[in-house]
Amino acid sequence: MSSDPIRRVETTHIDEVRRTATSTTQWFAEKRHATHPITHNNQLKVLFCGEEGFADIATQIESAKQSIDLVCWGFDPGMELRRGAGPTWPRGKTYGDLLIEARNRGVKVRLLVWFDRRVAGKTLNMPGHSHGTSPWRTSSGSAAADKINAKRSLDMLQADWEKPRPHIKGQKIRKITREMIPLLAREEYCYSWCDAAFHGLLPGIEVRKRSGDAGKIKRSLASEQRQPGSMSQMEIERAGLILAGTHHQKTILIDFAYEGGSRAVGYVMGLNSVTDYWDTCEHKLEDPRREQGAELTAKECVQDGEADPGFLSLKPYQDYACRIDGGKALIAVYNNFVTGWDRSIDDRMHTAANQCVARDECKAVPPALLRKAEPGNSTVQIVRTQPDEDDKSIKDIYYLATDAACLAGGYLYVENQYFQNEEWAQRLMQKRKDVVAAWKRGAAKAGKSMEDMPVMHVFIVIPVPERAQMIPTTHDTLTALGAPGGMTGQVKMIDEVNKSTRALFTRDELGIPTNNSVDLPAVVRHANEMEKRDSIQLENIFSAKVAVAMLQVSGYDKRRWRYREIYIHSKLLLVDDGFMTLGSANLNQRSMAVDSEINIATNDAALARSMRNRIWMQHSGGLINGNGGTQADIAEAFKQWKKLMHSNLARKKEGAAMVGFLLPLEDKRSSTMRLG
Repeated sequence: MSSDPIRRVETTHIDEVRRTATSTTQWFAEKRHATHPITHNNQLKVLFCGEEGFADIATQIESAKQSIDLVCWGFDPGMELRRGAGPTWPRGKTYGDLLIEARNRGVKVRLLVWFDRRVAGKTLNMPGHSHGTSPWRTSSGSAAADKINAKRSLDMLQADWEKPRPHIKGQKIRKITREMIPLLAREEYCYSWCDAAFHGLLPGIEVRKRSGDAGKIKRSLASEQRQPGSMSQMEIERAGLILAGTHHQKTILIDFAYEGGSRAVGYVMGLNSVTDYWDTCEHKLEDPRREQGAELTAKECVQDGEADPGFLSLKPYQDYACRIDGGKALIAVYNNFVTGWDRSIDDRMHTAANQCVARDECKAVPPALLRKAEPGNSTVQIVRTQPDEDDKSIKDIYYLATDAACLAGGYLYVENQYFQNEEWAQRLMQKRKDVVAAWKRGAAKAGKSMEDMPVMHVFIVIPVPERAQMIPTTHDTLTALGAPGGMTGQVKMIDEVNKSTRALFTRDELGIPTNNSVDLPAVVRHANEMEKRDSIQLENIFSAKVAVAMLQVSGYDKRRWRYREIYIHSKLLLVDDGFMTLGSANLNQRSMAVDSEINIATNDAALARSMRNRIWMQHSGGLINGNGGTQADIAEAFKQWKKLMHSNLARKKEGAAMVGFLLPLEDKRSSTMRLG
């Protein structure tokens, strides 16, 4: 009987003659079924990167008849969801214009966005409100609310720029070139849109903001196994988690109740509704459809130790969105929206006295969402992190999927922006160790040996840590998996600190080393306490193999081959062609206990297999897909995966074209400061 609070208890009967048994895998948080229903009648489609995801969203917004409910980490009214070939804004219809057109058709639009004035200047998550609030204005002023339109903003500034301006003595004249007009027009448009929306001048569009609740975040962290701030240097980490909690969810729900829910469509995704997150699956070295990089491109390559400034556009981005057509899972998406909406504060009043009274969750369910499951439908559970409600079901799902991966000999594929959860990694290795021990106990009776045990293959695709202060946690998580080698800077720093410390030791009269004055940095002390594993131990003790990759694109530019990071913004987990979860949650403590997050989880084998095939083909330049996903297929794919990683590294060093995007993870930086 299991004492694990997230696992169900199952009795399995063994046929002693045939020595076989049948049991079921627990993929879902079944003990949370009352609050997180497991539903079976859902149609799912996964969209890759911004080009696919945002274009699909634009199509659904354009066909909306009654309601559009958006939950965002950030919102950019000036971003184009579909983009033409040119670099000049607007390259297509903007998000703001799409919503204005929808409200002009009588559609009710509700936008719930995270906003915290204390950090808005750094996050820049709502252009026209978090920044760009003093745009260049024409002599005739900005557009009236009923005339706000991206093209009009561009035409208005273009016409005003062409007018002769008499010089007034003592007045500074802002030098504006023709090339600057589109960016200035965009700034003016975003400000006009946000200003009108927040002042109720766009009837049919309502925007509310919300921020994290420090008290509830503190309570949520109190139940965590790992406590941030347990060492003096780590108090900064704890304060950062508690005081800077975000609402990181990203969902869209369209026409939930229209015609009984027969047209209802929803999205659960990692994509942020901000223009910087738009990219194609090709991840071109330069793409005029991405935003111009300006000063950001001068430092983006420093992370892996190779500064190569001079790019024009922002770096490529990898991410996903999952569309849900009909089905009961949309009820959970709706309930998440409405509880957040009713808990939020309408910022137009600029006062906490306008706290909304929470309404009941959906009771009059649109009947079309209750239809019977059909062949091809997916079983789904919507899971969340929500400190306001003590909800950590995303963490449950990750742990359950990890436990299931340990039982088999297939694969576990992680693609995540923040790979910084040592607790999860330790659980993975302990569960696998338990499975190996059980195999050993039963192997002799079954006439098997350890050589017969299937190997678990762990594929990890992550970016180098966004900030140097995130290096220690990433290093520790990889160390727990026996694969810290890519964190070359941190490994070197820890080794040098330990060597210098040992040199300071003196010996007493008995020859015993003593040193009471040396105080190791907390991150070094913790790293020293961790169990060290290498690839041989991984295979012998855990029957596991681990590959850690980052993604870069190569391209011929200015008479040479250049290389550029593809930033992993994804939050994806695949297991054994049997399970998938994606959404807004990163694999770190912030996403599992602090920020509000939402993921979709499904055991749709066909969907998981198609995802694995397409992703691996994309990353490998068409060379690797794992074929049918058998143990032999995955073993061969893993072998080819590692071979391609290292051959691409050799090509990069030679200044040649890479095949696909795979490279071994390498980060030459180090830090003794830990931030979550």
